[in-house]
Amino acid sequence: MGGCFIVWGVMKLRGGKAKLVPVLSAMGLPDVKALAYLVGLCELVGGVGVVLGYPLATFSVLLGLWCVVTALVAHKGDTNQMLAHTGLCGGFFGLAAAGPGALALFGGHPQGVFAMLS
Repeated sequence: MGGCFIVWGVMKLRGGKAKLVPVLSAMGLPDVKALAYLVGLCELVGGVGVVLGYPLATFSVLLGLWCVVTALVAHKGDTNQMLAHTGLCGGFFGLAAAGPGALALFGGHPQGVFAMLS
C-alpha cells in the first residue's frame, strides 16, 4: 500500500503537479504550486515509511486520514477514485491496528535518534 504513495509522490515531484495545480486552484487554495510539491513530498515520505514499517502507528494512521480527506474533497465526482481511496483508508487503519510485523525496520520500535520521530 505504501508503494502506491511512493509512485504518486515521485510523479508529483517530477512534474505530475501540473494536473494537481488546477484542482487545488479550483478549491481556492493559495500558492497551489508549492502546495502540490508539498503533497508530493508527503506522499513520498509516508509511502517510504509504510514500506519500511517505521513506525506504522504514525504513518498508517496519517495516510489513512489522508485517503479519507482526498476521497471526500478531491475525488467526490469520481466514484472509482473515491472507492479506491476509501479502500486504501481501511487498509491503512487495519495495518496500524495489526502492527508492523517481523520484517519492519527496527522491529517497529525505533531506538536512539529515530525514537524521537515517532
